[in-house]
Amino acid sequence: MTIRNKMFTAAACVALGLCGAARADIKGSVKLDGKPPEMPEIKMAAVAECAKQHKDPVFEETIVAGDKGELANVIVSLKPDDPSALGGEVPKEAAVLDQKGCQYVPHVLAMMVGQKMVVKNDDPFQHNVHSQSSTNPPFNFGQPNKDDGKEVESPKAAETYKVKCDVHPWMGAWVAVFEHPFFAVTGEDGKFDIKGKVPEGEYTVVFWHEKLGEQTGKVKVDADGNGTVDFTFKAEGTTGPTENPAEPKLASAKTEGTTVAASKTMSCCEGEKSEATKTASAK
Repeated sequence: MTIRNKMFTAAACVALGLCGAARADIKGSVKLDGKPPEMPEIKMAAVAECAKQHKDPVFEETIVAGDKGELANVIVSLKPDDPSALGGEVPKEAAVLDQKGCQYVPHVLAMMVGQKMVVKNDDPFQHNVHSQSSTNPPFNFGQPNKDDGKEVESPKAAETYKVKCDVHPWMGAWVAVFEHPFFAVTGEDGKFDIKGKVPEGEYTVVFWHEKLGEQTGKVKVDADGNGTVDFTFKAEGTTGPTENPAEPKLASAKTEGTTVAASKTMSCCEGEKSEATKTASAK
């Protein structure tokens, strides 16, 4: 390569942001094995201001699965013995919980301890944002009109809790707080992408779903910080934990997760408590 070509390559590297450490990701997908239960329609007709926000019927988001089992709203995270050993920094961008069409967007929000959190209201009418956190400072306030973002106190400890609206009882979202930045939430295609480089090695991966529970798999991360792990929940798990857990199978480049017992099950229903999340009793 000539000196001129080397200079051109270096300049392109800087311009495209490709210099420095190679991009590292832990990627994969989560599927539901079996027919998903039919989600009840949310009855908004009694609240005209909410109903007119939607042309089509709106359904609960407890289980959102595609035609091929693609499972959305699953939180995928690494579970190290020592979170500080993973490295990583608190994300600079805020974690945003929005209210749009009398629904929380996203339905499941993952963030890190110390990360800024903002609550928005895209609806031109009253909402109430009531967190049921017990470890972190709870918040409970009204947003009477459109609001581009009200900042709430950043979480100080790992916790998973529910957020509800006292004005519209069907509205609910989940917030999961981690001590490290290596987590992601599956999209409607069931895929996830945990960004950021972690040390080479084998890691426990936690798959959390509000109805299917919390289950685990394994992933091997190479020297470049890349790894792949796929996982499958059994549809019958929607009725409760599975008996006789099976250990997920581990492959060197890719781990095919198998269904294991839901050791911690989050209920979708208001007022219920689980072993994984203790909701605040005060309202």
